[in-house]
Amino acid sequence: MAADFSISQVAASLGLTMFVIGYGIGPMVLSPISELPQLGRAPVYMVTLLIFVALQMPTALAHNIGSIVVLRFLAGIFGSPPLATGGASLADVWAPEDRAVVIGLWGLAAMAGPAVGPILGGFVAQSENWR
Repeated sequence: MAADFSISQVAASLGLTMFVIGYGIGPMVLSPISELPQLGRAPVYMVTLLIFVALQMPTALAHNIGSIVVLRFLAGIFGSPPLATGGASLADVWAPEDRAVVIGLWGLAAMAGPAVGPILGGFVAQSENWR
């Protein structure tokens, strides 16, 4: 990406930085919305998931770093609700005696995804290209 856009490695990492910032800001707005009894969590999860998925194609096809930065920030915002309120959703579904194991497994998956994803992405980027 740095070579394609003629930018530094630091500037190339700005997309990841903005995703994490969006991931931190998103729950401040979207999590309280999911707690409204009239709305619930499922509609918030579904709408934000659709927006998150829709943002992936323009990000992959972006022709400049500015577009990638904005799109990654928005993807971070709309990708955050499951991480912020996922434990509460599991607590709604599982019995109290099963919650410790279920939330432990969910937490493991939540931590393993961001750790394993870049490793797999690195291999894919080496064999193909970053897009």
